[in-house]
Amino acid sequence: MNLAPRVVVLILTWNRRDDVLRCVASLSRLTYPNYLPVVIDNASTDDTVAALRAQHPELTILQNSHNLGYAGGNNVGMRWALEHGADHVLIINNDTEVTPGMVTELVRVAENDPRIGIVGCRNLLMEDPAYLWGAYGRLTYGPFLVRVEGQREPDRDRWQVVKDVDWVIGNGCLLRRGALERTGLLDEEFFAYHEDVDWCVRARRAGYRVVYAGTAAIIHKGGSSSDGRQRHSVPVRYFLGRNGVLFVRKNGRWYQRFAFAVLCGGALLAWIVKAVCLQLAVGNAQVRARGAESWIMATTYIAGVADGLRDRPIPFARLGLADPGLRGTA
Repeated sequence: MNLAPRVVVLILTWNRRDDVLRCVASLSRLTYPNYLPVVIDNASTDDTVAALRAQHPELTILQNSHNLGYAGGNNVGMRWALEHGADHVLIINNDTEVTPGMVTELVRVAENDPRIGIVGCRNLLMEDPAYLWGAYGRLTYGPFLVRVEGQREPDRDRWQVVKDVDWVIGNGCLLRRGALERTGLLDEEFFAYHEDVDWCVRARRAGYRVVYAGTAAIIHKGGSSSDGRQRHSVPVRYFLGRNGVLFVRKNGRWYQRFAFAVLCGGALLAWIVKAVCLQLAVGNAQVRARGAESWIMATTYIAGVADGLRDRPIPFARLGLADPGLRGTA
């Protein structure tokens, strides 16, 4: 009889056929004896589902009729996992490759203490796994609300530790069944970005520990869904602005809200000044182009902050995202 806890591995995808095919293929490396992979497709239009079924006919695929975002899409998978007897749910991004002992180590850490609600692993940079994509997160209430520790740092012993942290990266993270049942699923108001930070805060309030297990690793390409060079991409700056406001309103105390307002406002002012100065560069088209790009990113972030402050619905049509059928498209 297999006594290892049952782990359902969730892979959410949206129009990233090649990435998700590589990710699913990498699962054969896992040494853990009791896991079930499930792909959730957020209404892709690039033949993702057909390609997966052709190469992995045994794979469980959940097809959403609309793009439900990161939060909504993963919630579909988590509901399925809980209904099918999962002891733990592992969320991994579609632009990743697993390492052989990753699940074994995450489960080992989680099973050491029933108070551990979520365990995250260190993310290695796919282009050079000797460096980190990121390790874990710190809640700063700064311009982007959080800071990812270890980004682009060499993968050294200091990152290969187990400790409690503010939040773990929502990729390669193992969630305990009891924590999901008590804390709830991801908040779909976020759609994409900061929903993992919000869940970790809620889990801690419910009495659970949030643990970084740097002894486990996943290989992460990073930014695939937000790559503007792709036909389908998520406007990350907009959601960082909007969801920063949403998070602070929901979870921040008065002094944390004040800190966020001051730090966010100061950073935006500096960002705008820099963008304008770059665009005024005489005789240097390359510098002016960087200024124009910086201006677009700044104004996109401001639009997200403004929509968050006014509590406006996400403008899916304007952002180039399929309407998930949950809100209007103003």
